[in-house]
Order: sequence, then C-alpha cells, then structure tokens
Amino acid sequence: MTVEHSPVVVWDQRARLWSNATYATGGSPWGLIRLKPAMQAFAKELVAAGVQGLRPSGENDVRAARALVHRGLAHPRAQYRQHGWDLTVVVPAHDRVVELGDCLRSLHGTHVLVVDDCSDDAPSVAKVVGEHGAKLTVRNSNGGPAAARNTGIQFTSSEFIAFVDSDCTVASTWLDSLMPLFDDPHVGAVAPRIRPRIEDENLTTKFEAVASALDMGDHAEVVRIGGQLAYLPAAVLIVRRSAIPAGGFDEDLRLGEDVDFIWQMVEDGWQVRYEPQVIVEHELRGDFLELLKRRFDYGTSAVDLDIRHPGALTPARLSGWNLIAAAGLVMLQPGITLSALGTATHVLQDKLHREHAPVVLTPFFVAKTLQADVHAVGHVLRREYWPLGWVMLAAAPRAKGVTGRAAKLAAAAMVLPLLREWHMTKPQIDPVRFVGMRLLADAAYGSGVLVQSAQRRTLRVLSPQVRFPLPSKRGKTSES
Repeated sequence: MTVEHSPVVVWDQRARLWSNATYATGGSPWGLIRLKPAMQAFAKELVAAGVQGLRPSGENDVRAARALVHRGLAHPRAQYRQHGWDLTVVVPAHDRVVELGDCLRSLHGTHVLVVDDCSDDAPSVAKVVGEHGAKLTVRNSNGGPAAARNTGIQFTSSEFIAFVDSDCTVASTWLDSLMPLFDDPHVGAVAPRIRPRIEDENLTTKFEAVASALDMGDHAEVVRIGGQLAYLPAAVLIVRRSAIPAGGFDEDLRLGEDVDFIWQMVEDGWQVRYEPQVIVEHELRGDFLELLKRRFDYGTSAVDLDIRHPGALTPARLSGWNLIAAAGLVMLQPGITLSALGTATHVLQDKLHREHAPVVLTPFFVAKTLQADVHAVGHVLRREYWPLGWVMLAAAPRAKGVTGRAAKLAAAAMVLPLLREWHMTKPQIDPVRFVGMRLLADAAYGSGVLVQSAQRRTLRVLSPQVRFPLPSKRGKTSES
C-alpha cells in the first residue's frame, strides 16, 4: 500500500474509539487496541468520514491505514478499476453440464481453464467447454475438489488464479472490483460474497436466502482463526500464486479442504480478505433434507481440520467466572453470582488501570464478555452439544427448581440469537419455522462432528476452553 496506490479505507462500524482515539475496541479478533500517537489523528478522521471512507493522503496516513486494516479496525473499499490482470480462472468440474454452461457464460472474456475431475459424461463436458472457448484438462481419476484445483494450479502460470466452482456465476465487473485489493502486497487471497441463486421459491430456498453456508455476511473482514470471520469457502476465491501454501490444497481432505487452505495461508503470514460488496451466485440444489445432509458432511471435516490446526475448532471459549455467575443464578445464590462477577470485574479493571485505559471501559468489557459467553453457550448447545440443548429446550416450559432455571437459561441462549437473526435478516419465513430450521441445520452439523469424533475416538473438537483470568503484573493490551 503506497500513496499512489492507496485505496479508500472505511472504518469498521462495529469498532469504537476511546479517550480521544488513544484506544480502540473492535477488530479481528475483537479486543482493546492502544493506538500509537501517529495513528490517532487518521483514526479520528476515518471515523468522521463514515461509510464514505477516506483515502490516505501521505506516508504517515498510509502507514496508519495499513495498521488499522491489518488489525481489522478498518477495511479497504472495493473500487472498480479496469486493468489487464495476469489471471486465469480455474473451474473444477464433475458433470453438472447445464450449471457448467451457465458458469462459463458468466466468465466470458476471461482466460478459463476447466479441470474435468473424471466426469461420467466427459464428452458433454468437453462440448460445453469448447462452445464457450475455454481450455480443458481432464483428470484420469476423480480426486475431489482439492485435487481438481491443484491440477488447475499445475496447468497455469499466471500471477493470480481465480477458483470458481461450476455451479457459480459471476457478474461482468467482479474481477475489476476485487483485483484492486491485491494492490496491497500482503494480501494473498480475496473472496466475494456468495449468495444463492433462487429460481423456485419454497421454504428451503427462502431459508437458504438468509442462512446459506456459503454466505459469509455483509461485513468486510480480514480472515483470522478466532477472528470475526475465521474462514472462507473456495467456491469463488482469488489467490496470489506466490501465497499458495506448499502442496496447494490438501488432497486427503474431501471436505474442509478450502478451510485448511485458507488457514495455511493465514498461518504463513498472508492477509485474506472478504469483500461483500461484490456478489456472485451459486446454484441451489435439493430440498431441506439435502441441505441437512450437506451440513452433516461439513461437520465430519472438523476432526481432520483440528489435527492440522490444533485448537482452531474449539467449540467454545468461556470465562469460568461467568459460568460460576450463571450457576449462582440457577441455584438462587446471588452471593455466588456477585462474587464471580466482582472477581471478573476486578481482574479486568486491574488490567485496564495499568494501561491507563478509561474507567468506563470496565463495565463495557464486562458486558461484552458476558454477551460473548452467552452467544458461545447457545452456539455449542445448538451444534456440538445439541442433544443436551434439545433436552433443555424440551424441559424449559415445565421443569421446576434448579433444573427448570438451568433449562430456561440454556433455551434463552439458544433461541434469542436466532430470533435476533430473524429480525435482522427479515426472511420470508415466520419466526417459529425459521428458528426450527436453524436448530435442525445446526444439529446436522453437530451430528457430523459427533459421529466423526466417535469414529476417530477423540474429544478434542468437543472440549470447550474454560479460563479463569487472574490479576497479573504483566497484563498488557495490544498496541497498533
């Protein structure tokens, strides 16, 4: 990122400045960041600019923008710019000739290599490829998406490769809107937002319209393990060749190979960016049972991913003090609850005091950690621990005493975030059916994790992390 190539940068609207821009909260992963004096003026100007953003005007601003973008407090805005990009589009294909034709039609005008992963109807695939002027290479055996993409890497030499699945279609301006993000030499991969292409409206397509597993949402993100956005699908993904991990995609993985690929890239020090202003579409397949099967299959990849990236798929990271506080509520022991919350508050206040952070941040951070833990508990009870979660949901209306109070708290943690999601996304489904379908989809994923964990005899992806932070003389905030 130089002055002449610096993009417009936009402040992340979820982040906040404190103490005259001495501190910021937000980023990816979320945290408290102490801003260096040279960054504070630019950060304030960026916040004041709002959604219009700001283009850095000097070397100091460029350095400040780079640091804020790296930390996830700001994001470069996708800007249309025509250019002769040194890029090849690689389309892995296995039959699905009609979808492949639609995909290639949308890619008209770009250099395209189709990798036929040993289709049953190879002549039809070759015919469609020829009709659209694309190149074709054919694999002798079916190796799955990872092997097909690696073949594409092997048979191309361009500086950039865009992987596009054969059931996806793109807009004519997609490359000219995404490629300028590679002006930053630290960016190794960029992905657009993937929305389902809906032709026949029914309950399943209405659900997929707001809850697709490929749709990463409407916030620009820097991708990080443990961050606001931890992974990207490779259904549509542009990569810098020099950033491709050694060995490319792991061909031993039939599922989750794209997650592993992204995580390797991040671990190698590359930035991976998600840009939702650019939207592509993918074909919807099957009914709701087929959707549940796909979610189950996704869950079966968790164990293999954990082996390659230990701890990245921990189902929940929780504060032990918050768990004790919740136990006090359930047992009608307010003293326990207040003591636990008091300890957590004291630990945080002590840490912030030594960093000269504003006092108002203490209740803000306490509320934030409580909110995060409630969300995490609800998430794990809907997914990996769904059998327990469903028991709690069933018991909540009638159970009494400690069991009833625990069930009601668990049910609230499970359902309230889904009702908020329904309110925010405004699907064409009533809230009862939406919540029910989300519970089933999450349970399907969790079932895949449970089955694979049982088969592999491991509990690692089922074991939450519980921490009990204590006052420390060396506690520090991060500094940008």
